[in-house]
Amino acid sequence: MLNKNTIRILLPLLIAGTIISTLWWLHHLGTANADTHTVDAGDLLSGVTVSGTIRSRQKTAISAETIATIRYLAVIEGQHAAKGDVLVKLDDSVIAANCAKARSRVDCAKHYLAELKAGPRTEEITKIRETLKQAEVGFNFIKADYKKIANLLKHGTATQSEFDLVVKQLKIAKAEVGRSQAQLDLLLAGTRSEQVARAEAEVSLAEADVRRCNALRQKYTLRAPHAGIITAKYVNVGEIVSPGQVLLRLDNIKDIEIRAQAQETQLPDIQPGSKARVLADAYPDCPLEAVVVNILPRVDPESGTVTVLLRLTELPTVVLMDGMAVDIALIGQERHSVIRIPTSAVEKRNGQTVVQVREGRSFVRRRVNVGISDGQWVEVKSDLEVGDVVRLRQ
Repeated sequence: MLNKNTIRILLPLLIAGTIISTLWWLHHLGTANADTHTVDAGDLLSGVTVSGTIRSRQKTAISAETIATIRYLAVIEGQHAAKGDVLVKLDDSVIAANCAKARSRVDCAKHYLAELKAGPRTEEITKIRETLKQAEVGFNFIKADYKKIANLLKHGTATQSEFDLVVKQLKIAKAEVGRSQAQLDLLLAGTRSEQVARAEAEVSLAEADVRRCNALRQKYTLRAPHAGIITAKYVNVGEIVSPGQVLLRLDNIKDIEIRAQAQETQLPDIQPGSKARVLADAYPDCPLEAVVVNILPRVDPESGTVTVLLRLTELPTVVLMDGMAVDIALIGQERHSVIRIPTSAVEKRNGQTVVQVREGRSFVRRRVNVGISDGQWVEVKSDLEVGDVVRLRQ
């Protein structure tokens, strides 16, 4: 049996061994369960990340321009429309009748102008010459009768009333000759230039009225000003609409732009032509490539942000809609096939950058030289190789 002195000596040794073995077990357990990453090579981007919104460059509210009843709706919500497609037809029966009247006035004016330019027909001239000849015969007959009665009046064989009557008949016959001669002279002289000019002006006025009617009638057929999708419909067939009332909304989802809001302090890292990577909230696994088109020269005084315009450099493989929220990585630098590790593997100690690298069953701290970072990954320029295993901070 152990005596008391032996027990006093062995008990502290036993306790110390237990503590040492427990610490070793805890260290080994922590090392074994540590989160790690095997160093690999890949692409790395650096820059600034901003939020933005998808905007349709072409979006139109299709509105009525006149009071009318909806006769026909050619589209429904969600339907594609090509540029020029009929979207809505309004009742145009009244304006159609006015257009028909205007065209009739043009025809009448043109016919009258043609008659003036053609001048009198041969039959008309022949007829008026015959009338003049008959008038002259009648005048000569009455003139002879006048001379006869005047002579009889001198010898007292004719009365004054008989003489007065023949004088009156002579004046009428002479006037008839003058009238017929004037008609013949007018026909032989042809149409005056003033008459032709006035008739031509009437034709122009009538044609202008037709154009006005046609322009008004076009307002009763509403067409797509550009290609797109009907995103909203506010009316139905049979409703009466008024000028300015919005009937449909048409968005061109293929012609889109991206508007990002960047802080003033981020502007040095953003330039027109810079590449960008866009990630829509609706499609987190489908990044889209874009390029900075312009930076609008205005700072919002409340938020201190500047609007940056971007466009996609390739057709999207997903459906982008007006108003969609996106995250945008504005790329300042780009590295390909570089050694990279997660940012959670990097530590700062005494002003130096270190990582914990597995050696055997343990991890040892190693100083490394790092480069650019995109917030998730950091470039390692030296002191690490592909295949090394680094420990990640909890």
